[in-house]
Amino acid sequence: MAFALKYFVMFLLLSMVTQGQCRCRATNLQIGGVRTGREVAGQPEWKITVVNTCNCPQKQVLLTCRGFAPVNPVKPWLLRPQGNACLLINGEVLPAGATAEFAYVGQIYVFRPVSSMIRRSCMN
Repeated sequence: MAFALKYFVMFLLLSMVTQGQCRCRATNLQIGGVRTGREVAGQPEWKITVVNTCNCPQKQVLLTCRGFAPVNPVKPWLLRPQGNACLLINGEVLPAGATAEFAYVGQIYVFRPVSSMIRRSCMN
């Protein structure tokens, strides 16, 4: 009996720990930008890095991009406008802990996560 109780308590604790580690939302996407030092047509180039800080993969990542006006369009497979948002890396999976990067030339723009799709098991 004590043996079964011991394993039940271990199972309960492990399920609480894993559940707490797997809560993912679009807010688990950290976005940063740095000036590269390059200029094109008198405009600065910026390198944007999106990091998935969650323990679960995220896909169909949408970032704010209303009013985003780069000098040259960003490669569409990296950042594709969709209404007032932009789809990151063609909607492909951004694994846990992975980064996606793109560069653009123009005025500084502050990207923010709008939404993403996450496995149901990672939403609890």
